[in-house]
Amino acid sequence: MSRDISPIPQGALALDPRVAEAPQARRGRGELRALADMALAMLLVGATAPLGEIALSGVPLFPALAVRLALAGLALAAFGGRAGEAERLSPRHWAVLALQALCGVVVFNAGLWLGMRESSPAAAGVFTSATPAVMAGLGMIFFGERPSARTATGIGLTVAGVLAARGVTGLAWSPGPSDALLLAAVCGEAVFLLALRWLPDWLSPLGAARRVTWIGLAMTAPLAIFQGLDEGLGSAGIGGVGAWLAVAALGVLVTAGGYVLWFRGVGSVRAGQAAALTGLMPVSAVLSSWVLLGAAPTPGQAMGCAAVGAGIWLAARKG
Repeated sequence: MSRDISPIPQGALALDPRVAEAPQARRGRGELRALADMALAMLLVGATAPLGEIALSGVPLFPALAVRLALAGLALAAFGGRAGEAERLSPRHWAVLALQALCGVVVFNAGLWLGMRESSPAAAGVFTSATPAVMAGLGMIFFGERPSARTATGIGLTVAGVLAARGVTGLAWSPGPSDALLLAAVCGEAVFLLALRWLPDWLSPLGAARRVTWIGLAMTAPLAIFQGLDEGLGSAGIGGVGAWLAVAALGVLVTAGGYVLWFRGVGSVRAGQAAALTGLMPVSAVLSSWVLLGAAPTPGQAMGCAAVGAGIWLAARKG
């Protein structure tokens, strides 16, 4: 579903260049803001793996995820009320929100966190390199969008960059046992990011993020209770200040902040642009792993991050 504005038709309105150029200028500024919002969202989401490593060092997976979502829901509720949400969502729209919660909350986080147990957080985050390609493919299938040559080149450069950052050279890649879980996380994230286009225009980014968060909490709460009781969450020695601080950061910054920023921008850009911007996730994973865990990036990861930047620049441009 392309949001591109068609050219102004010839006529009295188009005779004055100031009138004709004003909508394009406003749209250009709006698109730049949307791209900036989405880029920041992906930088926040990219910190999921290293923050998850810290959180899971003291808290079981599903209790950590449930508390994260509860904190995110409270943060989203504090951002604003129900302004602009007087209309009712149809059952189809609720199904889309449930699909987003299942794919982007449960599948993405469980797949990423479980998959990184057999690899480093940076490597797990870099595996999300497949997200731009998956998003571009889904954009073609569900929205009929064909990426331009420049956008396709940018997506290819993004994928090549993150594969280089993961240490893949040529065709010499041997999938590890955790790659199936990481691939499931990638597919879940791609579906989550694109499914917003099936929601009504009147639903605000805040309203969409809030609903997805609470639905995700409803999905994870039974698993959190079961795992918490099974592993003795209330007993001494479970948790730790650092682990719970990481859970809080995941809830307020990554989940609440990331959802609102992405939802606010994705409706104003092309699918190819959105796909390329997801390449910032592995870059953020590498850098945040360095800052939070002391895992310095390798030369291959540094070169891969540079390629990702070039790919995003290409894909974000028109043409």
